[in-house]
Amino acid sequence: MKRKFLSLGLVLVLMAAVFTGCAKKEAPVNENDSAETSAETSKDLKDGSYLVKMPVSDHGNYPMATLEVKDGQVAGFSYNEYLADSGEEKNESNYKYPEGLAVIKDLNEQFNEKKDLSQVDFDAVSGATHTKESFKEVVAALIDKAAKGEEYTPAFKDGEYEAKAAEASHGWLAQAKVVVKEGQIVGVDYAEIAVEDMDGVKTGDRKSAENYTYEESFNVINAVQKLVIDNNGSESLSLDGITGATNTRTTMVDLVSQALNTAK
Repeated sequence: MKRKFLSLGLVLVLMAAVFTGCAKKEAPVNENDSAETSAETSKDLKDGSYLVKMPVSDHGNYPMATLEVKDGQVAGFSYNEYLADSGEEKNESNYKYPEGLAVIKDLNEQFNEKKDLSQVDFDAVSGATHTKESFKEVVAALIDKAAKGEEYTPAFKDGEYEAKAAEASHGWLAQAKVVVKEGQIVGVDYAEIAVEDMDGVKTGDRKSAENYTYEESFNVINAVQKLVIDNNGSESLSLDGITGATNTRTTMVDLVSQALNTAK
């Protein structure tokens, strides 16, 4: 009889050991998953204002977002995509891809509600894959800045600033408009306007690919525009990589600098 009890006891001990071993093997997986999620989404945030602006793309637009932290928590957030020419946020009147606008709106609403990037459902609205990836990158960068306390200080006063050349060159008068929002340069519009009638051009016409054959000048305008927006200013620009249309390049930088003088 004792042997039967001993055998039964050994069986129970062995079963307990097996289940305990299984539990120990499974537990670390869940704990590690939880730790990784926690590290990614619940960093200690320092109070302040934060901003991230990404480089202007080849399509002439780019994302910019702001984050406000109060009492260690996300108190405000806004992500938008801007047009480099006008400095406008993408909207129904200037952007022909409604799916992209719907994604921007949805992601803003989700993050402001959940305040956690890992809980945002990126499949809630279809399309705009590039915007979704940009959103993830920008928010991650903002959270990182907030964790380090790298607060944002505006460099310029918000508004629109303009400057014109003192005189025309070969029948064209150069002018520039700079748009500032959140203390950042969000738009640069450089134009040369006809001051006299010319071959195929009337006074008041804007120089364009349709009425001006030197295409390189427009490439230079786009390149300088990107540099100014990406660097948030016209000082210490690396212009060596921009070839051709030297006069256009120099004039554009000078006018942008003049316009920004009143924005400080």
